[in-house]
Amino acid sequence: MQPVRILIADDHEVVRRGERSLLKSRADWEVCGEAVDGRDAVQKAKELKPDVIVMDIGMPHLNGLEAARVIRKEVPQSEILILSQYEATEMRPAALQAGAREYITKSDVARDLLTAVESVTQHLIASGSRPIQRSAPTNGEPKIRERQINVSPQKRAEEANAWLAAVVESSDDAIISEDLDGIITSWNAGAQRMFEYTKAEAIGQPLKLIIPSALYDEETRILQRLRNGERIDHYESIRLSKSGKQIDVSLTISPVKGSDGRVLGASKIARDITERKQAEEALRKVYDELELRVSERTAELERRTAQVQEQAELLDLANDAIFVRNLDARITYWNQGAERLYGWTRAEVLGKPIDDYLKTQFPQPFADIRSEILRTGSWQGELIHSTKDRRRITVASRWSVWSDKQGKPLGFLELNTDLTEQKRAEENLRTMSGRLLQLQDEERRRIARELHDSAGQMLVALDMNLATIQRDGANLNHGAARACAESLHLVQQLSKELRTISHLLHPPLLDEAGLPSAIRWFVEGFAERSKIPVALEIPQNLERLSPEFETTIFRVVQEGLTNIHRHSGSSTAAIRISQAPEAIRLEISDRGKGIPAGVQLGLAGAGRSGVGIQGMRERLRQLGGHLEIQSRRTGTTILAVLPLRNSTAMDAQHAVKLAS
Repeated sequence: MQPVRILIADDHEVVRRGERSLLKSRADWEVCGEAVDGRDAVQKAKELKPDVIVMDIGMPHLNGLEAARVIRKEVPQSEILILSQYEATEMRPAALQAGAREYITKSDVARDLLTAVESVTQHLIASGSRPIQRSAPTNGEPKIRERQINVSPQKRAEEANAWLAAVVESSDDAIISEDLDGIITSWNAGAQRMFEYTKAEAIGQPLKLIIPSALYDEETRILQRLRNGERIDHYESIRLSKSGKQIDVSLTISPVKGSDGRVLGASKIARDITERKQAEEALRKVYDELELRVSERTAELERRTAQVQEQAELLDLANDAIFVRNLDARITYWNQGAERLYGWTRAEVLGKPIDDYLKTQFPQPFADIRSEILRTGSWQGELIHSTKDRRRITVASRWSVWSDKQGKPLGFLELNTDLTEQKRAEENLRTMSGRLLQLQDEERRRIARELHDSAGQMLVALDMNLATIQRDGANLNHGAARACAESLHLVQQLSKELRTISHLLHPPLLDEAGLPSAIRWFVEGFAERSKIPVALEIPQNLERLSPEFETTIFRVVQEGLTNIHRHSGSSTAAIRISQAPEAIRLEISDRGKGIPAGVQLGLAGAGRSGVGIQGMRERLRQLGGHLEIQSRRTGTTILAVLPLRNSTAMDAQHAVKLAS
């Protein structure tokens, strides 16, 4: 009989190699091909028509779920087994709906892959698709028999070392090793690209070859710490290329120990952070300049206001626009500051109705402002005026009542300061803030993806290797077998922690399964960590939105729950998402102690809210939305509203990207 023909689809060679090694342990199975991405998987499935397809979700060009839908339509006789880093709770239903027969997580591949493939082949037999040769179980063996592979631990170690060497050589970072005398002993391709020395030029030379002379003492201190067995993480310094160019680098330095525990040298990973440093410096200069300009302008306004108040006879010399309107809204005084700001001379406007010129836009009905001035004697706020050259400008306006000796109101004194440049600077600052948020999300996504694509995949491969060694335990002594089992447990724990960190930085569920799955995953994790149960309400038919919309809603949920945990004292929380044709609404509420009145006043003022609240507002503002905070002694509710005019469903660009 023909063996079961299996196609492997994964964009990581080291994972494909590990899966192939596990599957070859069955003599009645044959790996008939490998695919490197979703599009390649569809093409190979059409050409090879395999019995079983073992396929990853997170692949370029076409993810595993989209590829499964196409394969189910084009090659219906092939059964599909989905593998993924994601937990089965969220992704298994989506995988089965896409046409997969089984789903397992990569952290369990070493343990469950053979069982899952056997389950899929059983379905092939049951459906009568084709006769399949199976291994019969013997007494004392599990139902699914695995052929023992006569591969020594030494051979496995050699293969593992070869894989690690390939990973090191293909890394974009510079990876260098040195002995305790500071002599270079290894030099990867990344180091050659970064520092311009070939491997032949660098190996055997002192590491000071790439260190500025002013930092030689730094290297001496590092070597001393390494002799003590210390590890140095994310140490920022400067290095030199062959051409003399200075490079800002982030260093991770680890001691290399022999089998007896003695430190033999060091492994150094250097990442070029020159562009990041330049961006940080440019941003710092912009912020410093804005802060200086705002500070100078504020000081100038305070000085001018004090001068006007203390020396009324010098009003005509003030830079601010000062004029008086009578109760009939006719201009009775117009200083030179008003001439400069608005462009009309005193002779042009005196005795004329002020509305014929300034065309004032008030923040509220003027009748209400007039009543407040007559009642309290003053008013201040921002107004929008017209100038002679038909520009619209924003002014900070301060009004006082002008009265006769008997206290009878005669009109109003108005002092206006031009805020147009300040408003423009604030808008630029908001734009920059939005860009910083975007860069932050991109950096989180990049780091999360790097953890998934490098360390995560290597751990999966290491897990499978250790599982294979453990399965061949007959060749190991008792101590080696126990060390192998402990190592396998440690690898699985590390994989779980790495996955949690990666998902908190940027949940891949947000890209692959959509907003509802990502929020459910985060809420479950939050409830487990904080012991605060969260009632979650999400529409069953919530459509996919654009990536920017989904990321913004997820970050607001993340920040809102974090604030509840830190500040509210509430024992419960609730999240409700609703979608209407014109907007999507997000409500986050608690039953805590509420926000003090003084703090609420600060939250309502621009620039005086906390970093988290300000970040939420800015994210929403970038997409045309807004944030409202309602707080009482019985709890607080955060309401975020995003208009759907820019993202009624998954935007066309995102949809094309998924389909291409």
